[in-house]
Amino acid sequence: MEDKVRNVCRIARAVAGQTQERWAESIDVSVESVRLYESGRVIPSDDVVTRMAEVSGHQIICYWHLLNKSRVASSLLPEVEQLPLEQAVLRLLRRMKSFFDRHRDDALMEIAEDGKVELREREDFGLILTELEAIVQAAMALRFAEGREVNEREL
Repeated sequence: MEDKVRNVCRIARAVAGQTQERWAESIDVSVESVRLYESGRVIPSDDVVTRMAEVSGHQIICYWHLLNKSRVASSLLPEVEQLPLEQAVLRLLRRMKSFFDRHRDDALMEIAEDGKVELREREDFGLILTELEAIVQAAMALRFAEGREVNEREL
């Protein structure tokens, strides 16, 4: 996975449309802390990032923060971009449809039926895992899609 570090404080503040001073007040930190976060010299705590996500209405900020701060997370979790709701739905459905139309589910069941991946099955198993990872990535994009936040706040 490529090392893509996002400045979650700067992104969340921009989404919220606030000055550094107002943002510091909104997330209950000092203006100096906001400056340090935005300069990249200090990584905000999980609690501060949670407040950023709540104030900005963008929960993906928490996910990006996790990828930024944990090498383990960044090596295991997919990179997720925030997409408009419609695009996220279509991407997920298209990837799932392609997987099933090409009977990759059947191929996976055939490989797994004996409880092990034989040497002759390894290449196909790897390709299937790559396709499934793309489906998971698309599902995560739907989880954080633009447009969901508005409906959650209305509840």
